Amino acid sequence: MKIALVIISCYLLGSVPFGYIVGKLFKKVDIREYGSGNIGATNALRILGPSLASLVVLGDIGKGILSIYLVQYLNIDSLLILIIAGLAVIFGHDWSIFLGFKGGKGIATTFGVVFALNPTISFLALLVWGIVVITTRYVSLASIFAVISIFILTILFKQPYEYIIFGAIILVLGIFKHKDNIKRLKSKKESKIGEKIKIKK
Repeated sequence: MKIALVIISCYLLGSVPFGYIVGKLFKKVDIREYGSGNIGATNALRILGPSLASLVVLGDIGKGILSIYLVQYLNIDSLLILIIAGLAVIFGHDWSIFLGFKGGKGIATTFGVVFALNPTISFLALLVWGIVVITTRYVSLASIFAVISIFILTILFKQPYEYIIFGAIILVLGIFKHKDNIKRLKSKKESKIGEKIKIKK
């Protein structure tokens, strides 16, 4: 019963749509109506600006970290439950119950989960993400490379098989959530970081 409540709690935590909340609270806009329609940090950056986008990033990363710490705080000694909780918070972000089971792509929340599981892997993945963003200016491409690197690093660092399974799942999930971005990248129509969208008054 306790484990079920923890998993549900992690999903609900992940469902908290910080991008939507920050947009409504500070700019009185629904960021789903602009740009990519995504509630994540990249779309928030284009619409709300860097300062408010930073709040979105912190919120999305924070709920990923908190989900893992919640399991550890409750002394649930199971790596399997740990990664299920991590997946639950990511699924909550991607398919939020508060937004009609729609949401973001889950990259920042995934980073939070990986940071709580293995900070070294998370920082290396962040480095990969940063290099790709700097060289290409495509956040979507950087995010795809980041989830690929997480899976590879879990193998190279000889992590528990539960972590490797987690890495494989978030890799598949990350590519699935970026399928439209991949199409736009192929057709050279993908937006680059730094491009802004005007909000209609």
